[in-house]
Amino acid sequence: MALDRRTVLVSGSAALTAAVAGCNEVKKLLGGPDPEVVDVQSNQGFSGALSGEVTISVLVANEGGSGDVRVEVVLQDSNGNTLDRIEKIVEIQENEQRRVDFRVEPPRGAERFEATAEIA
Repeated sequence: MALDRRTVLVSGSAALTAAVAGCNEVKKLLGGPDPEVVDVQSNQGFSGALSGEVTISVLVANEGGSGDVRVEVVLQDSNGNTLDRIEKIVEIQENEQRRVDFRVEPPRGAERFEATAEIA
């Protein structure tokens, strides 16, 4: 394949966009994963403070290509203030689901959590 000025400009422009934006959309367009949290479960209910060791299971679906996905759990107090963040980077194959388990000791005052997934 011969490289002409247009090919170089388009390739350079795509690389610059990805570098500057750090954008998941660009990575998806280039064939990367497209992760989405589809289920979150815990061995403790949502009523009152979280205490002791808590297991949080996050089910992530990947509708894109294979690749690394960052799964994050954020522990919050009753006002929605972030008390702690825990993340794992896992590889998920194309069109597959993967359960990611977090075992955490919640900080004092933690009453809820939320989970997110994005391209690593």
